[in-house]
Amino acid sequence: MKLNVFVSSQRDGIMSKDKKYFPNLSTEERELLYKTTLTKFFERRNIKYEDILVLTEKNNVIKSRSVASVNEKSKEAIFILKDNSNKCVAVETSDYPVIIATANTDDGKSVSAIAQGTINNLNNDLLHEIIECLLKETNAAPFEMTFYIGACPSKEKLIVNPNLLTNSYIWKDTITKKKKNHYLDIRYAIFNTLIKEIVDPNNIYFDSTDTTEDEKYFSDLGNKPGKNLVCVVYTNEEV
Repeated sequence: MKLNVFVSSQRDGIMSKDKKYFPNLSTEERELLYKTTLTKFFERRNIKYEDILVLTEKNNVIKSRSVASVNEKSKEAIFILKDNSNKCVAVETSDYPVIIATANTDDGKSVSAIAQGTINNLNNDLLHEIIECLLKETNAAPFEMTFYIGACPSKEKLIVNPNLLTNSYIWKDTITKKKKNHYLDIRYAIFNTLIKEIVDPNNIYFDSTDTTEDEKYFSDLGNKPGKNLVCVVYTNEEV
């Protein structure tokens, strides 16, 4: 089975049922619109709505959960997807990068750990926990793991409140102050942390897309309100 990653675009619609995006709709109307939007998007890829597991910023407990046991009450920040699963993990995001780490078991089976690299999650040692859970699932060493980091704002665009960057292990040397604003190089923060965790730098891949500029992406920082889905699935063919 092949690991496939694909991303929704603005043309696919807002991939969220949050009231802030649809202030004039009732809860029931937002729910219906959300289901309709996702169903239409995934049907083109022969994926059933019932097989989609959505991971949002509300998933902020720094633990992992197998997709086989995920439900609407799951709060774990990391979903574990194995290559024999028919499920699709869809990460609801605007600006912050989706992190997909993959390793193989001794018998060659592929396992992926999927999470969202929000400030809060990274503060709470998300990257270390991703490595730990993959080690338990596959017995692979960190330098045998592969990391893909999705689209996010460039270091010239990601304005942050420095008081929120509470973990110096993650954020050291990643902040630049210009006038009254503080800018964060989140790619460097992730890369540097993974290197400290003994991940092979040759196995770390970044999507260089700037979500604030690329018209495919919704972006709060780019004044393009909405949510994209970054979707991860194992299939026999490209989706």
